[in-house]
Amino acid sequence: MRLLSRHIFGEFMRIFLTILIGILIVYLCMDFLQKADNFIKSKANIRQVLFYFLYGIPTMASFSLPIAALIAALLSLGNLSRHNEIIAMRASGVSLFGIIAPVVLGGVLISGFGFVNNEFIMPVYTARANFIKNVEIEKKQQRAVFQERKLWLRGPDNSIANIDLVTPDRNEMLGISIFKMNPDYSVRERITAKSLLWENGAWRLKQGRKYLISSDSTRSEPVDGEIFNIVDSPADLGMIAKSSGEMNFTELWDYVNRLKMSGYKAARYEVDLHNKIAFPLSSLLMVLIATPLSIQKVRSGGFGKGIAFAVLIAFAYWALMSIGTALGRSGALPPLQGAWLANVLFASASLYILYKMQKTN
Repeated sequence: MRLLSRHIFGEFMRIFLTILIGILIVYLCMDFLQKADNFIKSKANIRQVLFYFLYGIPTMASFSLPIAALIAALLSLGNLSRHNEIIAMRASGVSLFGIIAPVVLGGVLISGFGFVNNEFIMPVYTARANFIKNVEIEKKQQRAVFQERKLWLRGPDNSIANIDLVTPDRNEMLGISIFKMNPDYSVRERITAKSLLWENGAWRLKQGRKYLISSDSTRSEPVDGEIFNIVDSPADLGMIAKSSGEMNFTELWDYVNRLKMSGYKAARYEVDLHNKIAFPLSSLLMVLIATPLSIQKVRSGGFGKGIAFAVLIAFAYWALMSIGTALGRSGALPPLQGAWLANVLFASASLYILYKMQKTN
C-alpha cells in the first residue's frame, strides 16, 4: 500500500474508531438510564451491572458499525475535499479509484468484522448478558441447558425433559422425552411424545407413551392429553428458548431446517438467517453511499448538503431494510428477497453513482 493510500486508510480508521467509541458510550449511557430503576429494585450489585453492559457491547457494536462507517467516510474524504487535497491528488495523476480504494477497503474490513461479531461473539455474549439479567439480577431460576442443539429442561415432580424443538409461536414443543426420577436419581417413569402442546390453559402430551419402570418389569401405556406443565405458560419459553440473536448462522440454519421438516412456517427465522449475512454488509454500503457525496468539490454549501443527503440516505436504508424484513416475515416477499431488498437497491444506486462520477472525472 502506497504512502498516500496508507494515509487515507489510517485517517478513515482513526475517525471510525473515534466515532464508534462515542456511539457506544452514548448507547451505554442511554441503556443504563432506561434500566437503572430495574437494577435498583432488583438490588443488583456493581459487578452484575458492569458485566451485563460489558456483555451487551457486541450487540450495541453490531448496530453501531454502519453509522460509524458512514460518518467516518464522510469526514475523512470530506476533509480531503475541503482542503483541495483531492484536486491536488488528481492533478498529480492519482485516479479516482486510487483515492477511494483505501476507504472502501476499510468498509470491507468493517463489514468482515461485523460478520465475525454476529457469528462468533454476539451470540455468546448475548446469552451471557441474558443469564446475568434473568438469573443473577432478577433471581429467576435457571431451568434450561442446551447440549448438541437440544434443550434439557427441569420439570415438575423431580423430572427432566429433553426437547428437540420449540416452535416459533412458543405454543408447542416437539420431540419430547421426559424422565421422572426417584430420590436416588434412578428413573421411575419415562414418557416419549411427539409434542407437548399448550391447550386449554395447560401443556398436554400428544401422541405419546408412558413407560412405568419397576425393579423387575416395565409397563407401557399410551398418553394423549395428559397434562405436564413443564413451564407455567408459553411466555416463559421466551427466557428458555434461544432467540435469533443468541444463535449463530449454523445454529439458526439448523433451527430453520428442523422447523420446515416439522411442517412449520419459518419465514421469521429465515429472514433473520439471511440478515446475518446481509446486515454486516451495510457498513460497506454506507461507505459506498458516502464516498461520492464526500469527494465532490466544495461550493455553495456542497459539503453540508452532502452530509445532510448522506444522513437522509442512511435513514432511508434503515427504513427500507425494516420494510423488507417485515414483508419477508409476513410472507409478502420471500425471506431472501426481504432480507436483501435494501442491500440490492442501495448497492446498485451506489455503484451507478460511482460509475457516473468516474466517467465525468
